[in-house]
Order: sequence, then structure tokens, then C-alpha cells
Amino acid sequence: MKGQSAVEYIMTYGWAILALMIVLAALVASGVLSPNYLVSEECSLGSNIPCSFAVYNEGGQTKMSLMVYNGFPYKIKITDMNVELRETGESFNFGTISTTPLESGANRTFHGTYTGPMVEANAIKRFSASVIYVSCAPEISESGGCSASGHTISGKVVARVLSE
Repeated sequence: MKGQSAVEYIMTYGWAILALMIVLAALVASGVLSPNYLVSEECSLGSNIPCSFAVYNEGGQTKMSLMVYNGFPYKIKITDMNVELRETGESFNFGTISTTPLESGANRTFHGTYTGPMVEANAIKRFSASVIYVSCAPEISESGGCSASGHTISGKVVARVLSE
């Protein structure tokens, strides 16, 4: 009798453990438990310059479209922008930045090309970002000009690279 109950005990828990292993194997195979699935994309340059982005491969190069919004209650002029890969330090080249002031509440999209080799599609990459701007607040200049001193806002971009 004791032997039979021991065998039943082992068989019952054996089947339960086997079922648990099959479920875990299915979850791992589906990619639900992969780290890339758990990482969310984000663009963070502070509350006064919210942003959105797309990082994608096109024509053998990795490119970025970065839209920034002016959340300040006055005009600003973006003078420089830098987005670099934390792993390598290679960055996106946004070319010549427009010197036109950005009105309060308006947005502008900047397009850049990655200076390093093409990043593999579907990879999750972390970038450091910084925006340098000058204030065009009416208190700065009576003639409606902009300040000469720049301000830097630093942040980050976490992106999944889209395929061509």
C-alpha cells in the first residue's frame, strides 16, 4: 500500500512538472520572455521639449526622424542636436539645423543618418540625446531677437530599428 501511494505521488507531480516545462518551453519559443519584448520604446528630452521618433534602415543606412515639440511658452531656436549610440559613441548626422525660430506649441522634424555601420533590424538600441537651443522670449530682446547664450537639454531615446 505504501509503495502504491508513493508511485501515485511521483506520477501526479511528475505529470504536473512535465506540463509546466512544456508551457515554459512554449513561452520561451514564442519570444514572449525575450528581453526585447519587455523593453519599451521612448523619447525623453524633458517636459518642455517632448519628442517622438522613428529609427529605420533605408538604402543600406540607418536613419532617424526625430520630431521635437516646443513646450515652452515662448519661441525657441534649436541650434544643435546630437543623438549618439551609447555602446559605440557613433551618432546621427542631422546636417544643417534650420535657424528659424520654433513657435510655442509648434513642432519640427529633423532627419539624420547614422555615421556608423547599418544597425540590424529589430534591434533595441539606447541613444543619448541632447538639444541645444536659445530662447526667443520677448523679455530677452525688444527687437524680437533671440538670446545669444545656449541652453542644453539632455535625454535619451530607446528605439527598435525598423527594417527596410
